[in-house]
Amino acid sequence: MRRVELKDGAKPEVTVGRSAITSRIASLDGLRALSIAAVIFGHLAGTRNFPLHSLYFAYLYADVGVRMFFVISGFLITTLLQRDYAESGTIHLKEFYVRRAYRILPAAYAYMILISTIFHARVSGKDIALAFTYLTSYSVYRPWLFGHLWSLSVEEQFYFLWPAAMMMGPWMARRVAWATIVLSPALRMVLLLLGIFGMGVYFPTVADALATGCLLALFQSRLERYSSFFAWRGFFLIWFLTLSVPLLARPHARTFALVGLGALHLGLALCIQNAIVARYRVLNMKPMVWIGTLSYSLYLWQQLFLDRSSQAWYAAFPANLGMAILAGAISYYAIERPALRLRERRRPAWLASNSYTARN
Repeated sequence: MRRVELKDGAKPEVTVGRSAITSRIASLDGLRALSIAAVIFGHLAGTRNFPLHSLYFAYLYADVGVRMFFVISGFLITTLLQRDYAESGTIHLKEFYVRRAYRILPAAYAYMILISTIFHARVSGKDIALAFTYLTSYSVYRPWLFGHLWSLSVEEQFYFLWPAAMMMGPWMARRVAWATIVLSPALRMVLLLLGIFGMGVYFPTVADALATGCLLALFQSRLERYSSFFAWRGFFLIWFLTLSVPLLARPHARTFALVGLGALHLGLALCIQNAIVARYRVLNMKPMVWIGTLSYSLYLWQQLFLDRSSQAWYAAFPANLGMAILAGAISYYAIERPALRLRERRRPAWLASNSYTARN
């Protein structure tokens, strides 16, 4: 196993509340539930029998749901890497990648194999190759059944790149994240001015959402000083302002690409911190936690059923929603959980006491 010592010899900030080193982060599954609900709602629009047919606003907030996932992912992965170091004094790079593989690949490849086999007439060899190599985010024209894999592609590229920044120490990691937050909007603007299609899904143009989540984790020890602000009852105003930002996308496309998305990511990070500190009951109720737990499989399998171009019975509302939830649940209980149990059986002794990592 490769054990990577962080440079500087100093421990990075590792707390989301110091008592949470080996516990689950409050509200995180509830936030995932909100994110997947936004995506599903956006994809339901325009399907047969669904009352909403306006695709613009539905897609707008489906994108917000995906960006919430990105911010959460940046926060979570950085927290896991920091906690690895806090418990063992090193970052176990090989173990990180092995655990990510168990967590991500089984359900994803099950979906890809099924689609490639049953719907081979609707996907090309190139589409399949890009999907299996997690490069779909660089495909200009993506078939619907593989269209959502662009975000998984972005996530995998993040998993490969970010640990390298973390290995250089918290000082350098923070600067890499800040540089990403500055450069991604600039790149979005350049591609927008050049008229390059798909600038919203390339890893370099969406990496600032992930970087914002990374900084949220890296600054946790400092944010603890402002717990009273994040527990403020009037924080709903920041939620409202954050969710209003996407409405500027159509009339101010260039400003939105350059500044608006950054403001959205910042607002989402603040709202995530608020949810963690305030521990809203609704976000921690069992149904919300269950949906959040299923969110990855739900995201994978909803694409098959929420297909507005399909005339199949399972693509019409409300059957499509029911089938998406059923498929997501089957994927979680039949694929994800067994893979996670297998992962836990092979985890090394230094991780045995850390219950926080069991599902992440």
